Amino acid sequence: MNRKIQLTAVLLILIWLLTSCTNGYESLEVAIRPETLKNSEDERSPEFGIHSFIEEEENQTIAVHYPITGHKKIDAILSDYANNRIELFRQETANIQLNNEAVWPYELHIDYEIAYETKRHLSLTFKESKYLGDTQPIESIYTYNFNLEQGRQLSLKDMFNGSSAYLEILSQYVRVMLIENYALNLTLDDDWVIKGSEPIESNFKNFLLKENSIVLLFEKYQIGPAFIGEPFLEIPMEVFTAQIELTEVTLPSEPVTTTEPSTEPSTDASVESTTSELILTDDPSNNPLLNRKKIAITFEDGPHPIYTPLILDALKSRNKVATFFVLGNRANEYPELTRRIYDEGHLLGNHSWSHAQLTRLSNTEMLYQIKHTNEIIESITGFTPFIYRPPYGIYNENVISTANMPAILWSIDPLDLKFEDSAYITNYVLDHAFDGAIILLRDTNPNTTQAFSAILDGLIKDGFDIVTVDELLEINAENSLSDVRIFSRGAEIK
Repeated sequence: MNRKIQLTAVLLILIWLLTSCTNGYESLEVAIRPETLKNSEDERSPEFGIHSFIEEEENQTIAVHYPITGHKKIDAILSDYANNRIELFRQETANIQLNNEAVWPYELHIDYEIAYETKRHLSLTFKESKYLGDTQPIESIYTYNFNLEQGRQLSLKDMFNGSSAYLEILSQYVRVMLIENYALNLTLDDDWVIKGSEPIESNFKNFLLKENSIVLLFEKYQIGPAFIGEPFLEIPMEVFTAQIELTEVTLPSEPVTTTEPSTEPSTDASVESTTSELILTDDPSNNPLLNRKKIAITFEDGPHPIYTPLILDALKSRNKVATFFVLGNRANEYPELTRRIYDEGHLLGNHSWSHAQLTRLSNTEMLYQIKHTNEIIESITGFTPFIYRPPYGIYNENVISTANMPAILWSIDPLDLKFEDSAYITNYVLDHAFDGAIILLRDTNPNTTQAFSAILDGLIKDGFDIVTVDELLEINAENSLSDVRIFSRGAEIK
């Protein structure tokens, strides 16, 4: 009998510990908890797509994007590249602050383009912009070329079948084309070109494949003054007599395109329909006799091929809507998912192309980030966003006037990327909810996804009418051009 009492006491203590030690909030039973959320980061990744790392600290911001190819070795190379650039940036900013030279916020922004793609080859260009407190950001280009069949990275030496003279061949060709043939339609300083094209690896580290040529990319100041930018030179294959890798097989005349795989986890239809019926029956916001409080839920940094579908499922089962501020490069990578957001009645907003800090860009670069994103969304859905959210919530007068759209910030931020605790995220939102609030969440991580059903159910139980941002703020495509303001709630910021 004493042993029974002791076991009961131990169980009670364990239950008390589990329910009272979660950042001061009670532990919750979360509705969304698929098996995929328990796996490692690699296992959670889709077979191919885009990986985005976005982080906001008090003194620095990071937005880094790189592709996921589905080839394990290649993906490891690209992941290592991104992680190394992030770690270097963190070390640099830490050293600056250690020496009391802090001029923050610092920024690291890396985006990529697929320059060439076939069944056998892939060429990528990474463009890095790094702000460490100087007047201008430090801009760099990195290229990666892969043999997909062999799962390995290609060097220039590989392109010449191991020929030891490849650097001399390239050096002489570049000098003739730039100095004698004016290939850039410019008269360049001979000594500058000669120094920048010396037959050493570092002068030819950036190159890209094309079907019948190699493209050499030069860094700023490498072969000429700053005004020529970062020039490139295309070298036809017939220039070389060596057996080059690209000519070993017959390549298709057009880059190979692949269809986007379905990444939506399966759901139990019977469980979902039961949940929907219970929630809709008890939904106070559906009762027209009640004084309805309005609140808007917004997501940013997506869409994500795993988490966004789960969030959409939760909204659909409760017949609720949200606003999704999507990144253009991710919408472009996941068009079916972007279309699903729109088709299910949610509002699409613009969150820039690649999460660059807009205040650091020229007007041309800023317009590209916004307009190109709008163009991609329109091409996918037929709908053109008329609101945007500046990355990190950072803006100035120039951003507002150049973007020429209402900018939507937020009034409730549970810091769901920082606190890896779904109960904390849920209770923070519910504790701070008020009529006219705009909630900030990210549909790019498991913690928010796990918390979201409980957030929805809690808001519904508290009598909130969950609406899209345009309804909350009473703006639309027609009046948005004449109502260019900054919003963080149901009233403008003064």
